[in-house]
Amino acid sequence: MVGLVGVFTIADFVEKIDNFVDAGAGTNLVLVYYGFSLPYFIDMALPMSMLLATVFSLGTLNKHYEIAAMRASGISMFRIARPLLILGILFTVFQFVFQNLVVMPFNHQQKEITRNVLKPKRSPKRLKEVVRQDLNGNIIVIKSYDVKKNIGRDVSILAYQDSGITERWDYTRLDWDDSLEVWKKSKGLNRRFDAQGRLLYSQMSINDDLPITLTPTDIQKEQIRPNEMNIFQLADFIEKKKLLGLNPHRWVVDFHFKLAFVMTGFIVIFLGISFALQGTRENLAVGVGKSVVALFVFYILLIGGQKIAYNSSMHPAIAVWFGDLVLFIAGTWLFMKVSQK
Repeated sequence: MVGLVGVFTIADFVEKIDNFVDAGAGTNLVLVYYGFSLPYFIDMALPMSMLLATVFSLGTLNKHYEIAAMRASGISMFRIARPLLILGILFTVFQFVFQNLVVMPFNHQQKEITRNVLKPKRSPKRLKEVVRQDLNGNIIVIKSYDVKKNIGRDVSILAYQDSGITERWDYTRLDWDDSLEVWKKSKGLNRRFDAQGRLLYSQMSINDDLPITLTPTDIQKEQIRPNEMNIFQLADFIEKKKLLGLNPHRWVVDFHFKLAFVMTGFIVIFLGISFALQGTRENLAVGVGKSVVALFVFYILLIGGQKIAYNSSMHPAIAVWFGDLVLFIAGTWLFMKVSQK
């Protein structure tokens, strides 16, 4: 695994060396950048490392006829493989925890360095579909926000509890007054709902207080992007999108992608067992070659399924989990063939 992480680091450094030079980055910044990148590289190297470890360990036992001796003494193939399968499940749990508690927070910090230092972008003149949570718990949705003029258009403010939205305010326009440090609102519509979401009353609001404490700085502040969230943050983000009546399809795809990728560890061990015992005892290269090809096919199916799910009406789970399902069926078939020998 150390070798794979080293290869990933060197390849990434070669790719970004121009960015470091253009940004005038010193040694400290480069070290910090790759310190934040390290968990991501480890996460990427784990499946390949487990695959190679499985093939070489079982292949070596097979080479020295130890697998044949165990089979001759009446030990089934499933019993021989059971410790590795249990290890695959434990690795899957570890990778899930590691990815969500370590990789994603570190990856966010690495992306911040990229955005602010290596590839700084001009501040956008207009923000679209801005979603922010106020200190009072209300959710503010702004369809279009003019950064220079501090004007929000098609603004919705929602108060909600676990049961759903309890109150909603809609304004066609909000203008920030720098001298008074308050929002000036257009005529708005105020509605209240019961626990079942039924409308209790609706009235035009003109002189009522605006239920918002956010300032333009809060609205313009960079939030954690959905693709940098861990799976728990992403699930919460998706639920809020649904609650606000926005389409969360893209993020549902990413949610399933994160879960499907975590299963890579178990699948490669499952396949590695069969590939290690299929090749000749004298040459492990055949088993290693088949395993590497299978891993790349899996990545192609996984990433391809993600792209298809982005651009089609197909349910994200079907498209994204297709690769896992195909390789699991293939692994089961190969394992049964090896067991019958």
